[in-house]
Amino acid sequence: MQEKNSQNANLILKKLKKSLKITTDIELSELLNVKPNTISTWKKRNTVDHNCIISICELYEIDLNYIFSNDGARKSTDSSYICETPLVSSEVQFQYCIDKSSLMDSLPRYNFPFVKNYDTKIFQVSSNNMYPLIELNSFVVCELSDIDSVKNGNIAVIISKTKGFFINRINKNTKDKDAFMFHNENTFYNNIPFNRSDINEVWLVKGILSYNLKEENQMKFIHGLSGKPDAMDATSKAK
Repeated sequence: MQEKNSQNANLILKKLKKSLKITTDIELSELLNVKPNTISTWKKRNTVDHNCIISICELYEIDLNYIFSNDGARKSTDSSYICETPLVSSEVQFQYCIDKSSLMDSLPRYNFPFVKNYDTKIFQVSSNNMYPLIELNSFVVCELSDIDSVKNGNIAVIISKTKGFFINRINKNTKDKDAFMFHNENTFYNNIPFNRSDINEVWLVKGILSYNLKEENQMKFIHGLSGKPDAMDATSKAK
């Protein structure tokens, strides 16, 4: 039975895909034994079929508290949040794009007081294509998203097994829902046409960290995620 729920349907489905170790709505629809457009309808209406979700969680022994919690954070026995955010450095980005499963256990992890979402990653910036907003060798703090949830002008990290690692502003094609244009902040770089079929992961950029994670860092929070963002500097320390 499909019910309206207080949780964000997109977040529930993202966490379910993460737990099932899949990345696409088509794979999810196959496991749930529903049509692919059913998943799209759930997202659009912010509803899910609770019985369907619970059944797949029981089958694969997935924690229902994690799937249906509002923020997706893991809790320790003393109820404090534990959000260990893995860092993907520029040296391992190619490996991450090709086969991240062989890499995840070896990645360094950091705890940040401002990160309360379990589905987060830090990616090192290996290009100046987004300069001056994002500098070479800085780090972007990202939350897991999907290409349909990204708004025009949002800055996101795109992972593609066929094309590699990208960090750009995303613009959608109004005439073709499967076509996108990745825009660079630095006009020295060409903008990049992209197709939905080449996109494996989407990570929405929420903040920018200076390059040295062992010292006091200037954290730039991205607030205006459509168009030109407003930014606020705040000092934060990796623990």
